[in-house]
Amino acid sequence: MRKTILAAVFIATAGLLAGCGSWPGIDSYDADAPRIPRDAKIYACDGGKQLVVLYAGKGKSAMIIYPDREFRLDSMPAGSGMKYGNGRTTLSARGDEATLEEDGAMLFANCKVPPDTQPSTDPDPGAV
Repeated sequence: MRKTILAAVFIATAGLLAGCGSWPGIDSYDADAPRIPRDAKIYACDGGKQLVVLYAGKGKSAMIIYPDREFRLDSMPAGSGMKYGNGRTTLSARGDEATLEEDGAMLFANCKVPPDTQPSTDPDPGAV
């Protein structure tokens, strides 16, 4: 009896999920594509590189989002703009411009948010 009930629940659940085109909040799913949060800033950098940053905690931290991993940098003192680091990697941002370096080597240089890709109402991490 218990196996019959479990089988019925499994079949019903599978049927419901089969009718769903996608998960809620996800328009389409591509396992190879990076998942970029809607409120992340996407910078176009030298060398055709793209830097994706999600500023969190009202500027207290920044998440660097790579296609294969992501990591957090914490806010640190800066002369102007904002600076985030973890002892190895440093993100410097001012307005819609940013740079990212790791162990003293520049990984992403002259990064700028293209004006046509994001609304101008995005929070400015470099605002004073």
